[in-house]
Amino acid sequence: MSSLSKTVALLDEVGFPEPPPDAFGGYGAFGAEWEEPIPFTTITTPNFPTESLPHEVAAYVEALAESTQTPDEMGASLSLGVLSTAFQSRYEVEITSDWREQLSLYLADIAPPGERKSAVLSGLCEPVYHYESARRESENADIEQSKTEKDILIKSLEAEKNRAAKAKTSTERDRARIEAMAISEQLADFREKHHYRLLVDDTTTEKLIDIMDAQGGCITVASAEGGVFDTMAGRYDKSANFDVYLKGHSGDPITVDRIGRKPNHIKKPKTTMLLTIQPEVLNGLMDNSTFRGRGLCGRFLYTMCRSKVGSRNATPEPIPPQVKERYRQFVQHILSGQDTGTIYLSKDARSAQVQYQNAIEKRLVNEWDHMKDWGGKLVGAMIRIAALIHAAESSGPPTETPISEETLIAAIKIAEFFGAHAMAAYQAMGADETHEDAKYLWKRIRSTGQERIARRDLWHICKGKFKKVETMTPALNTLIEMGYIREIEESTGGRPSIKIIINPLTKSTNSTKRV
Repeated sequence: MSSLSKTVALLDEVGFPEPPPDAFGGYGAFGAEWEEPIPFTTITTPNFPTESLPHEVAAYVEALAESTQTPDEMGASLSLGVLSTAFQSRYEVEITSDWREQLSLYLADIAPPGERKSAVLSGLCEPVYHYESARRESENADIEQSKTEKDILIKSLEAEKNRAAKAKTSTERDRARIEAMAISEQLADFREKHHYRLLVDDTTTEKLIDIMDAQGGCITVASAEGGVFDTMAGRYDKSANFDVYLKGHSGDPITVDRIGRKPNHIKKPKTTMLLTIQPEVLNGLMDNSTFRGRGLCGRFLYTMCRSKVGSRNATPEPIPPQVKERYRQFVQHILSGQDTGTIYLSKDARSAQVQYQNAIEKRLVNEWDHMKDWGGKLVGAMIRIAALIHAAESSGPPTETPISEETLIAAIKIAEFFGAHAMAAYQAMGADETHEDAKYLWKRIRSTGQERIARRDLWHICKGKFKKVETMTPALNTLIEMGYIREIEESTGGRPSIKIIINPLTKSTNSTKRV
């Protein structure tokens, strides 16, 4: 209810007659005064609940934010991707016998240039790179031996083929043929070893599939740029090709057959994404009907990072050595684990999950109506986050004890953080059509230079966009709620005329404010 309507209702309740509107649609001494309207680009988002993260991660994230002079939410949200990198290949979580989630996460932090996104991503992933590098060095001898064994088999097969072709007797030919068939079977079963990899940055879709295939179906894409979206849209092959990104999140099988190249078959692909991108990369994503229609945008957990530019400390405290070392040891510990299996929810955690799911269901037909594709995946994402925290904090195999209610509530707090940020991100992407229509109407209203305008007159100005006067109603209601306008009825002796009254304070409003 608008402030005007509330005032009128209050006057009715106490028995005062409704006063006539003044020239600006106000209510004189009785009525509510105009207030500053809400800027269209205002983004009110909560802080990340760092207390929900494992202790070693939370401490490092806070120290990293101070050292880089970046907002806590930047490192905190991306730290979940480090947990996912460690556990996505080893565990899945079961909610019901018909509902399981893998532990892959797609995370996208949005911040303008100059916000030190690369420093934060690098700081979080440094222990991962070191672990990966150490594994690769230890595997060098085995990799070379594997290549040699394969080369020997290939050359042996060619030799037996030549021997069969040159055989002078059927007996000699049959022996060569039998040997060739045996070597062919060995080659078919040969599992070539590849260097261990956890992270990739800029790569083509085809190469990404090859890397995943070589790594048992798992990989993490970590990039401080938005080039991955260009790749999805067809930067290299001029056509949108992002099935691997859709299936890497859902776990659906990937099968690729190419002429002249080894086919790929990944039974259960698992991909995590840690992206830091600029706002212009985010803007317009919703305009790509393929991205939105196939559910790509709904898979990401967005963080709209608040800028600290202008208030940064030129001499910040560096990360304490003990905090950095504990984080390094923590990451290396979770990466080095070998156990696998299924993680389950406790009875209390399951009850909390059901309650949260029911609450989300109501939002999907109210404030999240314009982002159902995202909201419909939030409970699954929340469960994944809960399982990651549970696995990271478990003193033994996380499959031996169920997820506690406390851990699930911690994950719900994180999910609520992402819910608010998703609303801001979808607004930036232009997903809320009513909001965009309201912005359009306000621009046209301001262009008239008038202090009041009839609704029908406004429609004549905008009828290229709105087919009927009534179709403007949702956008006009948004403008009323945001405090830009009020509407009144004026008697004309016939059908009442609805007049739009412009808030006089809008002449000084800064509509580019961000909170």
